Amino acid sequence: MSGTITRRAIIANSIAASALCLMPGCSTRKTTVDVAIYGATPGGIAAAVAAARMGKRVLLCEYVDHIGGIVSNGLTNADIGKRQAVGGLFYEFTQRVVRYYESMDAGNPGQSNVKLCRGGYWYEANAAERIFHEMIAEQEGRIQLLLSHELKSATVESNRLTAIELEPREGSSGRIRVEAPVFVDATYEGDLAAMAKAPFRTGRESRDEYNEPHAGRIYMRFRETELLPGSTGEADDATQAYCFRFHVTNVPEKRVPIEKPAGYNRDDYRLVLEDIRAGLITTFRHVIQVYPMPNGRFELNSDHVNQHTGIPKESLDLAEECWPWPTATPAERRKIYERYLSHNVGLIWLLQNDPEVPEALRQDALQFGWHRDEWTDNKHVPRQVYVRQGRRILGEYVLTERDADLVPAINRTKLQPSSIATIEWAFDPHGHHHYDPAHPGTREGYFFVLHEPFQVPYGVLVPRQIDGLLVPVACSCSHVAYNALRMEPVFMALGEASGMAAHLAIDKGVALRGIDTAQLQALLVERRAVVTFLEDLPFADETFAAMQWLGARGFNTGYRADRDAPLTERDAADRLGRVLISLGKNWQAPELLAAKPLSMATVADWLQQAGYPGLTPPANESTAESTTVGHLATVLYRAMRS
Repeated sequence: MSGTITRRAIIANSIAASALCLMPGCSTRKTTVDVAIYGATPGGIAAAVAAARMGKRVLLCEYVDHIGGIVSNGLTNADIGKRQAVGGLFYEFTQRVVRYYESMDAGNPGQSNVKLCRGGYWYEANAAERIFHEMIAEQEGRIQLLLSHELKSATVESNRLTAIELEPREGSSGRIRVEAPVFVDATYEGDLAAMAKAPFRTGRESRDEYNEPHAGRIYMRFRETELLPGSTGEADDATQAYCFRFHVTNVPEKRVPIEKPAGYNRDDYRLVLEDIRAGLITTFRHVIQVYPMPNGRFELNSDHVNQHTGIPKESLDLAEECWPWPTATPAERRKIYERYLSHNVGLIWLLQNDPEVPEALRQDALQFGWHRDEWTDNKHVPRQVYVRQGRRILGEYVLTERDADLVPAINRTKLQPSSIATIEWAFDPHGHHHYDPAHPGTREGYFFVLHEPFQVPYGVLVPRQIDGLLVPVACSCSHVAYNALRMEPVFMALGEASGMAAHLAIDKGVALRGIDTAQLQALLVERRAVVTFLEDLPFADETFAAMQWLGARGFNTGYRADRDAPLTERDAADRLGRVLISLGKNWQAPELLAAKPLSMATVADWLQQAGYPGLTPPANESTAESTTVGHLATVLYRAMRS
């Protein structure tokens, strides 16, 4: 079960060749589907699965010959700290991961893969790709998978995207024209949105543009809050550093030696060598982060400058050389990929082999090699570099750092009644410039600032000016906000919302920007997606949908559901009042409400006054009987969603 996805498996999961008539001699070069998605990233896969489960015909297109984006290429340590912040299809994915490793460990008590997968949030790259294929294949042919096709053009009529043209990267079958009422751009770079002439930006906004404390050019030490000298807050077109998320192993029978890469340049690592000579770097982990994973693997990541030791000044992140990537051509991106691969592999090779590296450090590094069973068709290295940021569209709503500001009246971040997801990860951009000795202990642009969870409104998916298109990955954020949002679990949440929104727009015959977001939220939360963060609300809780839907409208203050807590009339009226205000209802709470327990008879009266008739309390209910938070939420949700 631990093997890679085979070409046969890919073909078995894809009916694109026959459905689109791509076989030799076929004359048809046009197809029509309900939803066309460009980019088989986790966000794109979630959009496809969500739409298909609602009965829509979906075409999922991808430039490369595999699916899963960076998740099937090494980013397998899911960046999510508060697990109740992302549910829905991503949570389903994690449970599939658990079952995958349970099956692997069954009958092998010495194996610890289930433990190492940490509830399904850590996994091997090939396991992730396998599970993504399973999720697609289960849709009984509603998802057509089209790999190794490049986007060549987009047709926009009266500001509406109506068709795209794709060209196979190999072979001679010619272009394919795809027409659909809804398109989804799920690429990391926003390539389809840009081709459709949707407005976008790259780089960084100034501190003044959105009044963001951490915008623009900035120097900060990791996890500290002080802005250091040189932090001008000026805007620029710099893009944060990329790197590879390699998988290595120290299991001898699985280990493949790491060879010196073509294009190796020892001078790339002069700062690392300086710190080695100074005795500051003595272990492999002083330079590169190492995460233990299932099946004897370790995931590698670039390390930040430690605020106390000042090392490593440089790691796998290669700053500045990725700046052209967001708007580059595929050929130009390939050159950048090769440069990053040479640099990143070269750093590991240096630590293992350079004669100036002390023997103890070399031996520590030499314990690791590529894993024999991963990326077998690409010399055991990832097929994609980690694109931390590409374009960002300008949408109906621009998410900024200020969306994480606390609102004292509700003891949480501001309410977003059209919320489709939540963000809990820190503001976490990587360095934008090479290390500068004039600024010790930091790299320009690299900071890690904590915040409370905040909501993501639907408008971030909807580009200005262009209809018929949703953008769940290169979505509408400032640079600072994007670096809390840019986690694959969140991309899956936004992709799931895109698939559901596409379904609603098609069925209701409305534009994507005109869908009923309350209906969208109901579809999401009833499938255990999260639209408001409640730290004590399990995904399987019977009140989950009600608490989530109402929570986006102010039903709770703070970040706890407290579903079993009894309610007084005063507290219930406050909760109902906030919800009704968010729904545009003009309801005046009765005066002189008592601190007595709430009854359903009282709730029925209030709902009648607010324009929600039809609630009849049970005949045997005592007016003195206490009503809990969860009970009230269930009643209100049923009344307001009926």
